[in-house]
Amino acid sequence: MPHYYLCDGEIKPVEQLTLSPRDQGLLYGFSLFETMLVKQGRVIMLQQHLQRLTGSAASMGITIGADRDLLAENSIAAVESADVTDGVLRLTVTAGSADSWMGLILFSVQKGIPYPPERYDQGFSLLTLGYPRNEKSPLIRHKSANYMENILGRREALQLGYDEGLFLNSLGNVAEGTVSNIFAVQKGELITPPLEAGLLPGTVRQLVIELAPLMGYQCREEDITTKDIKRADECFLTNSLLGIMPATSLDGKDIGSGLPGWVTLDLMKLYPPG
Repeated sequence: MPHYYLCDGEIKPVEQLTLSPRDQGLLYGFSLFETMLVKQGRVIMLQQHLQRLTGSAASMGITIGADRDLLAENSIAAVESADVTDGVLRLTVTAGSADSWMGLILFSVQKGIPYPPERYDQGFSLLTLGYPRNEKSPLIRHKSANYMENILGRREALQLGYDEGLFLNSLGNVAEGTVSNIFAVQKGELITPPLEAGLLPGTVRQLVIELAPLMGYQCREEDITTKDIKRADECFLTNSLLGIMPATSLDGKDIGSGLPGWVTLDLMKLYPPG
């Protein structure tokens, strides 16, 4: 699929993109990114993504050469310049070199629907990963490009025939997926791990927490185990590209009926928000 780039406010072909070999984003993964769904030409939950990005940048000492309003304008400009109706927008900001501390701002737009409708009919299969998520890590609540644990975990799951890997924390409680947050459903109530369990505060996760009660589903943040998930009536994953994806099995064992549950199917109406 073709890619389109907007680099520091200017549309450039990939051949003209430059990255300093001294940029700490390249050397150490000292950078942040947001991945956003583009639907009917609109960047979904743009402000929520930019709020997380700029908040993380301030916390980690990354200087972004643009305020949130300009980042929003350039996000929209990148999608319009690419003439993308449905696709994915990725925004990356790097920390720059140790001399300048002013890095790169890169928008990348890709055409295409990330997940076809039939994937939601089947749901995702989950694999419990064999190494823990460090819930004490200062990186855990930031979407940094220091992403090797996630990549390796997802690769392991895919190679073994699963759709997503599931991290436990050092206490043995469920934290998150390699690219997703997780919710269990028991008797119509939603349960999701708290931030303290060691997870990225996802934008769609927050959307579900805020709006599910308006649909009649109570939601609480509470430590859960893999046993809790296997005993749940149903389960689902969230992220900005998946939206709300049914999770129908864990480690080869069906969750509930092994099919997308009715609560999950109802909640799928929440995303993308109108």
